[in-house]
Amino acid sequence: MANSTGKNLLDQRRKGQAFLDELRQFHQSRGSPFKKIPIVGGKELDLNALYVRVVSLGGFAKVSDKNQWSELAEDFNFPRNCSNAAFALKQYYLRYLEKYEKVHHFGEDDEEAQPGNPKASLPVGAIPSTYNYQQHVVSDYLRQSYGLSTDFAQPCDYNKLVLSLLSGLPNEVDFAVNVCTLLSNESKHAMQLDKDPKLVTLLLAHAGVFDDSLGSFSAVFGMDWKEKTSRDFVRFWKEVVEDAEVRELIWDKSSPAQDGMSCERWPSLFHPPRNPGISDMEAQRVLQIAVILRNLSFEEANVKLLAANRTCLRFLLLCAHCNLISLRQLGLDTLGNVAAELQLDPVDFRTTHLIFHTITKCLMSRDRFLKMRGKFSDPQTSHTPQPVSKKRRLNKCVCTPPPTAMEILGNLSKADDNGVLICEYVDQESYREVMMLLTLPDLMLLMASLEVLYLLAQLGEIPCSKIASVDRSIDLLVRLVSVDLHTFGPDALTAVRLIEHQASVDQAAEVRPQLVEQVPAAGQGAQAPGEPPPPPLTPPGRA
Repeated sequence: MANSTGKNLLDQRRKGQAFLDELRQFHQSRGSPFKKIPIVGGKELDLNALYVRVVSLGGFAKVSDKNQWSELAEDFNFPRNCSNAAFALKQYYLRYLEKYEKVHHFGEDDEEAQPGNPKASLPVGAIPSTYNYQQHVVSDYLRQSYGLSTDFAQPCDYNKLVLSLLSGLPNEVDFAVNVCTLLSNESKHAMQLDKDPKLVTLLLAHAGVFDDSLGSFSAVFGMDWKEKTSRDFVRFWKEVVEDAEVRELIWDKSSPAQDGMSCERWPSLFHPPRNPGISDMEAQRVLQIAVILRNLSFEEANVKLLAANRTCLRFLLLCAHCNLISLRQLGLDTLGNVAAELQLDPVDFRTTHLIFHTITKCLMSRDRFLKMRGKFSDPQTSHTPQPVSKKRRLNKCVCTPPPTAMEILGNLSKADDNGVLICEYVDQESYREVMMLLTLPDLMLLMASLEVLYLLAQLGEIPCSKIASVDRSIDLLVRLVSVDLHTFGPDALTAVRLIEHQASVDQAAEVRPQLVEQVPAAGQGAQAPGEPPPPPLTPPGRA
């Protein structure tokens, strides 16, 4: 019996050595030679025995599908302290024997070895093979059995955009900003910021506006990347924002002086002014982000999130006080869109104060643009990035909307719990300015002024008292009841529709353009050629 046992051992060793020689020759022909035998549990792994056992069970694929690697580990009598023996067997079989099994057991063609295109020599760990990611998937039953967490992170559609913005690589950041521009301009599949709110914070960080909380990107974006990208957004904001109160939002904390602007006037005295256009990289990036936020502010689902983001409000305030016209217009437009959902915070005194400071400054300005938000400039001469969709641009950029300052103030009054702060911050001079706008021969200003006065009057006694305190305000409002719209001229009536209310009917009976010629009364006859048209009919109920 001893002789037979010894012969069996010798035969097994010879077969094992012959198998190893054949296996080495196989890998040598594939360009992936190996010399050392893997060691598991302190001893060399018997590759021949492992191959025979796996093939007898149906091959690598079946053993993996049935998860029988733990049973194979028990056959090899590994030490008990070798807890990952099953995983090691699977990995070593995948590296050394899986391709050999396909060629010699299943008779498949070895696609890796081409006679005319030999592969370079690779280490064993880099053998090209299909990796089975399912081996890392643990079922919910096993997770509950071993006390593992079953609360997985939900995959987000915008995860790649967030990672691209976090990387800081110029091509990745440009790609992410361009994709955000396209998605924000898409009407059917609009970007939903609630899926990943970090997207707004990262976009603002790439414009040099950082969050005040801990863990912000000011140290990385503002200091480290400034040297590598040659873009200084802190300097950009200081050069384009002239308002002293708003400049506190962009104060450079690395600057030693924080009192006044004396330290900044000397460098600006000898520094040439900025060259607007595509060569100004900081301005172009800020314009891109401003266009993205403006397009997103038209979606109802995004307005609440933008209004609750204090960093976004700081960015909009900086844009609203910028000396670049296109950037100022984008900031005021977006601020007007989010004002209806903006809850004024009495604790955040700085932001609340600057919002009313912006409204007052626009109202008191002699520039009609700040009172009346006009059209975009010609796309061929403007440096503003144009949206891709012409429909979005026509619907949201070209049509003449209401005045900016009064629209922001009116929308703020629509939000709940803003009445107390509006009554406190809106002074008597602002009410007087709005009443003075009622005397101008501008129909859009007239309608917007009446609208904001109507909304303010709904807040209670204090706004009503301030309106009545303006000299001749009640007399002016009464006279506007009988005003004839034709006195504003034909150009002012092109975008106005007149709604006539009949005395016997509660709802509107007719809605028609103001420029439509009214039919003469019966019995008056037809109008003679060259004769002036008859005066317009006075609607019922008009004084």
